[in-house]
Amino acid sequence: MSTNEIGVVYLARHADGITAFRRFARSYGQLPAGVAHDLVVIYKGFNCAKDADAARAVFEGLSHIAISVPDVGFDIGAYAEASRRVSHEYLAFLNTHTEILAPNWLSHLHAHAVRADTGAVGAMGSYESIRSTVLLLRAAIWSSIGVGKRYDRWLAHYFDFVLRQHHPNWYSPSGHVLEPVVTPPGWVARLAGILARKYRRASFDAGGTALIWRGAPPFDFMQFPAFPNPHLRTNGFMMRRERFLGLDLPSTPSKFETSLFESGPDSMTARLRARNLNVVVVGADGVAYGIADWWRSNTFRCGDQRNLLVADNHTRAFAEMSPGGRATLAWTTWGSFRGRAPEHFPDLGVPFPTATLGTVDVR
Repeated sequence: MSTNEIGVVYLARHADGITAFRRFARSYGQLPAGVAHDLVVIYKGFNCAKDADAARAVFEGLSHIAISVPDVGFDIGAYAEASRRVSHEYLAFLNTHTEILAPNWLSHLHAHAVRADTGAVGAMGSYESIRSTVLLLRAAIWSSIGVGKRYDRWLAHYFDFVLRQHHPNWYSPSGHVLEPVVTPPGWVARLAGILARKYRRASFDAGGTALIWRGAPPFDFMQFPAFPNPHLRTNGFMMRRERFLGLDLPSTPSKFETSLFESGPDSMTARLRARNLNVVVVGADGVAYGIADWWRSNTFRCGDQRNLLVADNHTRAFAEMSPGGRATLAWTTWGSFRGRAPEHFPDLGVPFPTATLGTVDVR
């Protein structure tokens, strides 16, 4: 039995690849945590002994507690199972794609997690609403397809990350927005356009999201609160173990259930706030930002994200996007809290207003 009160739970999911494990292990070994703890590695979905040995070799120089689980239940299910098998008072959960960015990262999280009025601390928060974002992206796609719909360079600029798959002729191989030569369609093309619009409208009305994210299954995005919907991102957060287990987590949650847990109407953040507990984001500067100040924390999708305590695949993808794409995702994440919409941003009828955030965390 460990004498450390803190456990760092890292999810090493086989399907996400060993490169991600190496990135985490390298950053963990190079940057001091700043406080005594145990490293707990969840080896998830390893059915082949050879692959399991290769994964364990990544961590062989790091003292850790190993936990093996099947590849079910997504991240939250694995975190819940690990929480039942350890006895630490506080647990910090980090997903497979985590890369630590700042020294004393764990002591920064722990210093605020121990406060009696704090329910959870995280490396990243967001006001994003899955409902509002999907409606906006669907509107962008819908406004650019079918009969009578013309090329719009500002639509192409701000929504390149979703429109490139529908209009490859709008973009150069390097990603620059082009203005394609458009010729008036003949009657056959017009008829095909009408049928395409009807088909796609039916697909949209059915709640499908595959036209936004290829291969994505349909889900009821209207179950999520509209913007603003403040929530901690569950890729990196810390809280009391018993409090986490007290959230009554399903053993094998579905993808939809994990999304609801993160940002649904009864999310982890919403449940903790309903108990009058603060939910804060902690930056590399060691400062805890209450919900009302998340948008100015310079962490997730804020400016150049220079104050991030840890990075993941989403923060890296944001940094690599085009200026237009970054502006759009910053808008869907923070909306009017960070000011007016970007210049020439298309008005697609989906608001991202400054509105009450409910009970504001006191810091």
